[in-house]
Amino acid sequence: MQLDKVKSLPKKLLENIDEVERLSVYLVQDYSNQFLRRLVDFGENIFGELGMDEWGLVPQIRHGNVYVLKEEDKKPIFGLAILMRDWEDADKVYLFDYAIIEALQGKKLGYNFLKVIVRNIKEQGFKRMGLTVDIENEPAINLYKKIGFKILEMSEDEYGKSHDRYIMELEFDGVNF
Repeated sequence: MQLDKVKSLPKKLLENIDEVERLSVYLVQDYSNQFLRRLVDFGENIFGELGMDEWGLVPQIRHGNVYVLKEEDKKPIFGLAILMRDWEDADKVYLFDYAIIEALQGKKLGYNFLKVIVRNIKEQGFKRMGLTVDIENEPAINLYKKIGFKILEMSEDEYGKSHDRYIMELEFDGVNF
């Protein structure tokens, strides 16, 4: 792994996404107030009021794994993923937030972004990744299944009344991409 040369945002360049020229995946290791604001705005644009604010993002950057998909030396963020350790299972991480900007959805970017993240998490020694997804979000469900996630169960009212979710998990054994 190499350190990115961008001075305004210390981060680790993980990998370029070959299918999309100039986009790279970064593991965020520090932040400026301006970058933190861009992360919050990205989440609000995707998730609305359910997007993570500064109070949630700062501990995730310091103690979790926050990944962004962007061009080097450019401000716009095209993708965001936030992962945290599962305290009930030391071999498992939980994909808390995952999003690609709407204009780039359906172009294999989400698949390639998630592949890079899975490889990195696997390199960190984890064996499984879990997540929840809205049972009506067919594009996301199909993406996760394509990566290798399996639906373990359906949880009714997971985030409140009528917020049903599939609980999905990916075993890293056999994942070779």
